[in-house]
Amino acid sequence: MTLLRSLPLLLVAVSACAPPTDEVTAWRIRADETVELNENSGWAAPVNTAAPVTVDRRFRIRFEIHHQEGGVLPYRLEARRNGDDAQGDGDGWVPVEAMDHPYPDGIASPITSIVSTEGYTHGERTEDLLAGAPAPFTGGVGVAERVSPPVGAWPPGSTEWEWALVIRYFSDGAIRLDPGDTFEYRVVAADGNPLAGPPARVTLEVPDFHLGGTFAETPGRIGPFETSNGDLYFIQEPTETYNVFMMLKSTDRGRSWAEVDVGNRPPNGDLEAVDAVLVDGSIHMIHQADSTWYYRFDTSDHAGGPDRWGVRNELVAGELDPPTQVTALAPRSDGSLVALYGGDTTIHLRVRAADGGWGEERSLDPGSPDTLSGPVAVTGAGDVVHIAYVDHRGNGWLRQFLPDGTLTPRVLLATGLGTGDNNRVALLPLVWLPGSGTLSALYRTADGRLLERRRAPTGALSAPVVVTTTPVASGPVDSDQVTADAIAVGDAVHVLFVEEATGSLWGVSRPEGGGWGSPTPVLEEIQGQWIRGAFLERGPDGPVYGFVVDAGSDGGSGYNRYGEVPVR
Repeated sequence: MTLLRSLPLLLVAVSACAPPTDEVTAWRIRADETVELNENSGWAAPVNTAAPVTVDRRFRIRFEIHHQEGGVLPYRLEARRNGDDAQGDGDGWVPVEAMDHPYPDGIASPITSIVSTEGYTHGERTEDLLAGAPAPFTGGVGVAERVSPPVGAWPPGSTEWEWALVIRYFSDGAIRLDPGDTFEYRVVAADGNPLAGPPARVTLEVPDFHLGGTFAETPGRIGPFETSNGDLYFIQEPTETYNVFMMLKSTDRGRSWAEVDVGNRPPNGDLEAVDAVLVDGSIHMIHQADSTWYYRFDTSDHAGGPDRWGVRNELVAGELDPPTQVTALAPRSDGSLVALYGGDTTIHLRVRAADGGWGEERSLDPGSPDTLSGPVAVTGAGDVVHIAYVDHRGNGWLRQFLPDGTLTPRVLLATGLGTGDNNRVALLPLVWLPGSGTLSALYRTADGRLLERRRAPTGALSAPVVVTTTPVASGPVDSDQVTADAIAVGDAVHVLFVEEATGSLWGVSRPEGGGWGSPTPVLEEIQGQWIRGAFLERGPDGPVYGFVVDAGSDGGSGYNRYGEVPVR
């Protein structure tokens, strides 16, 4: 596939091919893609020396080409991986396409591509930085987010050309790379003939705790889930343009991640709304895209067969058209699951029995004229499922689903919530505090603050308490939801949130019997856009709040990373 906006350049250029005497006389890898085009800095290695580059981060290659005859120079790049093929189809050298990163304009996310750069604009003229050609310098340009340089005639001499590139950890086809993979890049003429001289070469580095991929667009829980031996699992997509289910697993406490049971992933993609719970070694999931589906993944704790998709295509409800895809799932001690999912204007509820049968669909508040959305659910004492949700008038509601199938009357939880497309799913995951039998419900008001109310065992609701006055982000990327997460650690509540003004990740907690403390920074100098976490017990240094954050993909891929906050 060739990017459409690059076709005019190629059509003009195909009639004029670089002379066969053109030769690559030097190349150099630039690690800092923000450096200006003609600044002699930011290099990763000496001239003609292979260099390490990091997955999902831009880098640049500068080629010096001895152009022995005057004329048009319609150069472009080809690449191959591990001495074979950069795209995975076994055909050897393949053209490098122009697809930006982290968001590829919705077209494709190939393993490697030409991207935009902060360092220069496409077509900006180069100066003489490399010194390998036996001729005076006569020009060249920088190439960014285009296949080839702008078409133009150049006099004979030494020329320099720089391309901005990226190599993706996960790409279309759910292809994952490995640390130490090598990539070679060579310059070719428009007719596909390679120029004489050596190709440029890079070696791939994968940072610790890097997941890459694309975050599921969900207000629900998606991990990380922990097994008894410390394995971690997390749900995500490989790319925005290849949005299938992946179950990632880490056996080294989040340092490295790989997909498991690749050949049996669910056939339904587009993870608009997913909620998941870990019960007896299996991760149970509900997923809404056009229809609503149930899946089960058996982890390394499952006696019947670890690391496999046990249920991969179970229909819960046919096609619906909610304003925002939303789901919630809560387990009960008899093996049943209470599932909630968005309807055209309401929220539906169905129960999946332990034997796999689904009960009758019910609607919350069927007579209400309000559009309902954003359900969250958690199981409390006595198998009572606590449910919170919002309406589009800026109100939050709370009720219980009892073991006998009764829905208690709804109670007003909150007012003053957001009503816009970017902030109306204002509820954080509900938190159950087992020691006191108390429910903690946290939510974002329209002014950006986080508040908490607690439901006592008697059913009484506390007055709202301010969690943080720092405005919290909401809906930064293709999402209506608050960019925050909450968990219980015993009877303490811990919250992670993204600051609206800076995109930095912060943490705040309320100890058992105490009040909310002051927020403290967790990750700064990121542009946090999604956050989901869980209480993990088996860290080498004690329990942690393990989380995955999208550190700034703008709805694309490559910025998911794992982290931990001690919670002793």
